[in-house]
Amino acid sequence: RLHEVDFDVPTCEGKRREKLSLIGDFSSSAEFFVTIAVFAFLYSLAATVVYIFFQNKYRENNRGPLIDFIVTVVFSFLWLVSSSAWAKGLSDVKVATDPDEVLLLLSACKQQSNKCLPVRSPVMSSLNTSVV
Repeated sequence: RLHEVDFDVPTCEGKRREKLSLIGDFSSSAEFFVTIAVFAFLYSLAATVVYIFFQNKYRENNRGPLIDFIVTVVFSFLWLVSSSAWAKGLSDVKVATDPDEVLLLLSACKQQSNKCLPVRSPVMSSLNTSVV
């Protein structure tokens, strides 16, 4: 939710600063990813309990393994979809927080006489790792 975070940026008029917020809300893809991950974790815990403590009932008929297989396939598909959505959301976050794009939002940098350059590039390695 980049649009909810304001930060102060310098202006060319002395010590006056202006509030700036970035553009974009990419939280839905991250929330979808985390929701699927939590439900998959809870299902795997429940399945482990069934495998350990209720193995006789599980093997009694073919419905248990079939239901388990179907739920596992559904979670695998949802995991792939949510990972793809999070990867797209991360790509959009990278574009929205690109220093060159942020500089275009600053009023001081819109003046031709001012030369604005980014001080450093953002570190996205932990976010890239979360997608992988």
